[in-house]
Amino acid sequence: VSFLKDSTQGKIMCLVGPPGVGKTSVGKSVAHALGRKFYRFSVGGMNDVVEIKGHRRTYVGAMPGKLIQCLKSTECSNPVVLIDEIDKLGRDMRGDPSSALLEVLDPEQN
Repeated sequence: VSFLKDSTQGKIMCLVGPPGVGKTSVGKSVAHALGRKFYRFSVGGMNDVVEIKGHRRTYVGAMPGKLIQCLKSTECSNPVVLIDEIDKLGRDMRGDPSSALLEVLDPEQN
């Protein structure tokens, strides 16, 4: 992605291939080579924007978004994150999670 865009805050790699060829293993290997923790979450079938961005804090039982949960579970501020099954994102009356994911990954798209 950094070849297409001159400046990125973090590095984004896009791994494409059929199931079972080792995309997750490549991500784990990159994390190991960089000495960082690895976190994988799947967005396949996700059709609610709240799962990505998190609930408003005013709600009882409000949950943080997927990336904040990632930072809490890895207990580090700079993990390697693999977002899996992006091609299977859903869409319904509660919003478009692909737009929310784009907004989280690239704030200039707001």
